[in-house]
Amino acid sequence: MVKIKDETHFVPASGTPLPIFQRELEDGGRAFYAPGYLVVVDKAHAFQPDLNQPAPAFAHLHTHAHKALIQWKALAERPFLPLCLTLYLNNECNLHCAYCFSMPQPHTAPRLEREAIRAGAEIVARNCEEQGRALTVVFHGGGEPTLHQNELETALSTVEQIAATHGIPIFRYLATNGVMPEQRARWIGAHVDLIGISCDGTPEIQGAQRPLRGGASSAPYLERTAQIIREAGKPLHVRVTLTPGTFLSQAEIAAYVCRVLRPSEIHVEPVYGVGRGAHMEESWHPEDADRFVAAFEEGRAVAARYGIVWRTSGVRMGEIHGTYCHIFRDVLNLIPGGAATACFCTSDADTVTTRHTAIGHWQPGTPFPLDLNHIRHMQQVVSSPQGACERCFNRFHCTRGCPEVCPWDGAMQAVETTFRCQLSRGLTNAHLAAEIAALQNNSDYHLLGIAAKEIQTL
Repeated sequence: MVKIKDETHFVPASGTPLPIFQRELEDGGRAFYAPGYLVVVDKAHAFQPDLNQPAPAFAHLHTHAHKALIQWKALAERPFLPLCLTLYLNNECNLHCAYCFSMPQPHTAPRLEREAIRAGAEIVARNCEEQGRALTVVFHGGGEPTLHQNELETALSTVEQIAATHGIPIFRYLATNGVMPEQRARWIGAHVDLIGISCDGTPEIQGAQRPLRGGASSAPYLERTAQIIREAGKPLHVRVTLTPGTFLSQAEIAAYVCRVLRPSEIHVEPVYGVGRGAHMEESWHPEDADRFVAAFEEGRAVAARYGIVWRTSGVRMGEIHGTYCHIFRDVLNLIPGGAATACFCTSDADTVTTRHTAIGHWQPGTPFPLDLNHIRHMQQVVSSPQGACERCFNRFHCTRGCPEVCPWDGAMQAVETTFRCQLSRGLTNAHLAAEIAALQNNSDYHLLGIAAKEIQTL
């Protein structure tokens, strides 16, 4: 991997207001980056170009910078048009995970009403029909969506009927802890298009971080469920939550997940420092971000040997994005009680009320109302400039401290001081360094002293 002079990140390029960033390389050359595009020049060409009137070699850099600004403005200002229906069916769970953001109950708790699902599905189906899109329905939680199979079947049937009425296809995704009877797993394999299972690693790690309510390990159950899903011929994704105690074991985790669960993709995320995981946020150390990045690359290398994708949602370099807020992602997320929440972390009526994250609330016998004024206000607050973020090379590919630091909650902590920010910058920095090294081996670089490429994925 290319070494970067004094290990600094990209900094804003001088002489232009556009989001174009630069860094000096150890060999005296220079790299320039705009969201989605990278240019590397050798020492002989490492002058400071006029980026306001770019030469042909920098025209694509200029174009990508303009495009990023336009897309970011559209993201923050466009009307909320939900094309995905996410359903938190309950706030109950058969596991007791050490870090759960929603802290579901072991006993009976409120459930999401069928008529609320119907009303929400009508809004999404109508939008999808007008846009010529398939309706995406996501069963997530909150709690564990497979706990009550009859309610899961009813909810899915309701959404399927509405999609059929509007003449649109439907895509079904279900996120589960994998702990369920064989018969239920086979039903899911027959009726759901994509299944995501949460597994934090080897049985030892899984047993410590995601035990059953009684304390036993959940590993044998999810291994069986994964096998059933594969036998059904359905794609399987695995979500790995990494904690301060496990993030250095990413290579070991990757080997286990690839060998035993055999998914098509593995999504790794640092633990959310909210809910039951709030105490873990203070356990990260300043040097952990660099160590996490190194371990991430080790895990990805292991997964690559199995032909399996290894990625994280916090940095998506092929996409202009900010926080996880549903109001920026066209997601209508319904929770028990009938409210639609703008935040995936608010899974119960009391929290939605306390945080004022409801963007609509179903009432019996009426169409689902969306509070468009409140949605617009939330968009303005959450997308407002956040200090150092505006000068950061990663500003268009970062969740900006979400979910731990949220402008909507009046958070005053500087995002750049958080572990999540340092990690996001580190992951992007490492990826760009690898791309720089590849470009320096490009024939154009050796012949012309300059090479460039599109940057699509982390």
